[in-house]
Amino acid sequence: MDNLNMPLVSIVFTSYNHKEYLKQALDSLVKQTYSNLEIIIVDDCSTDGSQEILKEYVHHSNINLKLQTENSGSYVKASNYGASFANGEYILFAQCDDFAEAHQIQTLIEKFKEYPSAGVVFSKSKLVDEKGISFSDDFVGREKSFKKAVDKTSLVSGEKMKEFLSFSCVIPNLSAALIKRELFLKVNGLSTSYLVVADWEFWLDMTEVTDFVYVSEPLNYFRQHATTIRSSVKMKTQIIEIFKMFYNHISKNNLTSSQINKLKMGAGAVWFSYYLENKKTWYECFSVVREEIKKIEKNNLYYLFLGAKKHVSVYLNKK
Repeated sequence: MDNLNMPLVSIVFTSYNHKEYLKQALDSLVKQTYSNLEIIIVDDCSTDGSQEILKEYVHHSNINLKLQTENSGSYVKASNYGASFANGEYILFAQCDDFAEAHQIQTLIEKFKEYPSAGVVFSKSKLVDEKGISFSDDFVGREKSFKKAVDKTSLVSGEKMKEFLSFSCVIPNLSAALIKRELFLKVNGLSTSYLVVADWEFWLDMTEVTDFVYVSEPLNYFRQHATTIRSSVKMKTQIIEIFKMFYNHISKNNLTSSQINKLKMGAGAVWFSYYLENKKTWYECFSVVREEIKKIEKNNLYYLFLGAKKHVSVYLNKK
């Protein structure tokens, strides 16, 4: 099949200070079996020599290199900037420390033909360490209801996906998803209001306009970096941001009362999940977090209680 009969796919590749992973990441994209690609590389003013490595790829005719002279401050801004140059019918956001199977794009795009109602096709990702060694996959941590749903059918309705996303971000890896660009533009892209949950809110917004398809074959390698113990300041920031994200989605969409209650309970469940992660740190920031959340939801402790019950239910269902 020649390129005239193949829809153009735009890959937006964002880079910032990870020169040690760039060749592996970019080689996995330029060697894709799907040929009708444009690769838009946005380097967000790296200071570690990344830009010199990226310049080695400009001889590829389908690469559009954008080297920033000032740091934008977030991968979200860099991603939206790259997307502004996209011409493809479909768009994929690739992270500079992840890498892909050679047939990733080919496999994902074929699913759009099979499921025409879908605007997002995403796959399982293998989790790899800093050396690129796989140790698990991102499906392991999904809750039982999501696993059961995609075991029966690859197609997940927007309504059902909203339900899954109200408890956890079931598409944790942006690099694993191919998106119809017209829908990306319809929901106004990735929100720059957040530091850590822009992709989560984006998926929630997409549930309002489309269905999703899950591919059980792992097509992407999701790099996990060594992290230090989460500080109370960091935990506080993340919990408040996630709470705001859920309530922002409620405020800007005409949701049913059932959907609203699930999202509010989900916000409480996420709040409680941090307790399960680190009880001492959770208690240290509890009073500050609660005061901030009270500005959004006066019945915050009620939804925290419901969220805790949800976690207990999920735990018992796993046994």
